[in-house]
Amino acid sequence: MRDKQSLRDFQAQLAEKLKAAQTATGPSSKLGFIAGGRHWLVSLEQINEVVTVPELLAVPWAQPWFSGVASVRGALYGCTDLGAFLKLSGALPRGEAHLLLAHPRFGVNAALRIERTLGLRAVDGLLSEPAPDTASPWVSAHWRGLDGQVWAELNLEKLVAAPVFLEAGL
Repeated sequence: MRDKQSLRDFQAQLAEKLKAAQTATGPSSKLGFIAGGRHWLVSLEQINEVVTVPELLAVPWAQPWFSGVASVRGALYGCTDLGAFLKLSGALPRGEAHLLLAHPRFGVNAALRIERTLGLRAVDGLLSEPAPDTASPWVSAHWRGLDGQVWAELNLEKLVAAPVFLEAGL
């Protein structure tokens, strides 16, 4: 009989914890990645998925930062080398890299070519930093980890709506 009561208490406690977790408005995890030699964060709600770069088809008369067009599960995506677009580095050479696919609700089949992903990062483990004078309008926040690593948070929705991003032609 005592075991049944313990199980019932455990279930009640578990239900309370799940309810509290659903209503919590605390900081969320963000995807960490490297582009242009710098560390970045992006909200998981702003990306559809992360894929290994498939074969890219070159596009004539395109900006140097526009990597080409890729077919991902039958949909065509315009691929932008994020480091080159932000003038942090030259375009990535062909080879191992990843694409962050913008969420479909933005209405643009855009993909960002990045050097590598770093997994999920909890924002509550980072300290807010003031934005540098050179911050882009699509960088929503700056953070510093306890290890001293600086992170910039990318607002993908603002980036894919920016005319300079959408005008990939020369």
